[in-house]
Amino acid sequence: MRNEKRSKTVADVPRLHRVAAKARPANDQATQPLKSQSLSDVAYGKLLEMLRSGELRPNDLIMETHLSRQVNVSRTPLREAIRRLEGEKILERQRSGTLVVKAMSIEDLLHVWQIRHLLEGDAARRAAGQIPDRDLKALRARTINIKNSGNPTAEDLRSVGHDLHTLIAHASGNPILASIIEDFRKRTQLFTIRRVPARILKVCEEHLAIIDALLAGNGEEAKAAMQRHIEGVRAYTLEKLGAL
Repeated sequence: MRNEKRSKTVADVPRLHRVAAKARPANDQATQPLKSQSLSDVAYGKLLEMLRSGELRPNDLIMETHLSRQVNVSRTPLREAIRRLEGEKILERQRSGTLVVKAMSIEDLLHVWQIRHLLEGDAARRAAGQIPDRDLKALRARTINIKNSGNPTAEDLRSVGHDLHTLIAHASGNPILASIIEDFRKRTQLFTIRRVPARILKVCEEHLAIIDALLAGNGEEAKAAMQRHIEGVRAYTLEKLGAL
């Protein structure tokens, strides 16, 4: 079911595509055994996966009974996960009391990119010299493998991008900054534009520039490289939207 009255959003523009990423919560809980997670964390991760894959779409009604069966948890932990998503403004309660997936407007999406440009650039500057070389070199090798594969996929790129951006955010030394970055990255991951192969290769080059600056311990260059990367994605978004 859909909410009848809604403003124009990213979801309304033809040929836009929601990322169908594997469920990898930004706090990396997906790498932990399920027994170390609460049932509400499990439900939260599964709901995020449904949002990323498009199984839950903007303006869809949140129906607890149906979702409880889909994510295979009881109503209580599911409600906790739903409240968490509502608090993050990913779900939205209507005047009627019904809860729906919040539709992100194009303007909101561009505002998020603007904030990421500022915050992630500063995080990269702070992270220079704080990340072990072995971690950066491992990311560099993965990125080069994607670039040279001959058939780069958005899925592989998302995995490396997630690890790089998360590593930088946590190495910034500011947990509040890292939390804010995590939140805004999550929003752009839920609603984004399909990348063509040429753009995937360009993102690899942007990631390598960031990694190389971090390996050199050059904070200012790491900041500039990160901001060029964020601006590149924002410009690509504008270009695709303008072509529709």
